[in-house]
Amino acid sequence: MTDEQKKKTIKVKIYGKEYSIKSSEDTEYVEDVARYVDSKMMDVDRSGVSTGPVQVAVLAAMNITDELFEARQHGDKSSKDIDERAKGLIEKINSALTED
Repeated sequence: MTDEQKKKTIKVKIYGKEYSIKSSEDTEYVEDVARYVDSKMMDVDRSGVSTGPVQVAVLAAMNITDELFEARQHGDKSSKDIDERAKGLIEKINSALTED
């Protein structure tokens, strides 16, 4: 079975409009993603700064992208911290081994 054949159609509602999403992901996952996007669009709409659905979508996309970038930066910092700690431990182990 090809990847295309494994895909199923999942109906989701975002910002009051129904969409049919083709995905090989679990239905629950796709629905969670749609709910998240919907909630971000509703947040923008409630803020009153938008003039229409396209602007709401763009501002919500900007907010979601900002969250992604922040998460990546945090992940990169965590990875660097782990690498530094691991190098320090390796140096201590090597020092202890050479002392024996």
